[in-house]
Amino acid sequence: MTEHWIALTDLPATGREFSFADQSMWQEGWRSFGMEMVLHRPLEATFTVTPHRDGFLIRGTLCGAVRTPCHRCAEDAILIVEHTIEEFEAVADALENEGEISHLRPLDRGFALDVAGMLWEQFILALPAKILCTESCQGLCPICGANKNIESCSCQAETQLSQALRSRGLSTP
Repeated sequence: MTEHWIALTDLPATGREFSFADQSMWQEGWRSFGMEMVLHRPLEATFTVTPHRDGFLIRGTLCGAVRTPCHRCAEDAILIVEHTIEEFEAVADALENEGEISHLRPLDRGFALDVAGMLWEQFILALPAKILCTESCQGLCPICGANKNIESCSCQAETQLSQALRSRGLSTP
């Protein structure tokens, strides 16, 4: 995975705003992790890093859109990413290297932030548990593989649950 370090030295107490629009980072991450995703609208992040006594507060947004297969029917789904970033990177985590993964590393004077690593983590957090082309996606028939959104089939698919209930003498609704 790509690293992109920015120095967090001489930050004003009110923080400094950063923007990140390098699309190659996302594409490399998708390849590295075997994710079938294509940019639909560029992913862009804008965030402010504010120094605190024991770390850095990072607040901002990650926005864009990707095209990826639906988890039910495998057709293209457009996933709109509108994610709020609110993260605290503790200096102690960067210095101890135990337990918590840190996106900080110490410099001779101050710290640096791995923007690519932090934004990749935020992108993964922005993904829904189940990516669907539509909320009402009916998926594929488990018997014949027909896309039930496009065509109907004559298969009488019985679910594993209904089979188990029937085998125990229980009926299904």
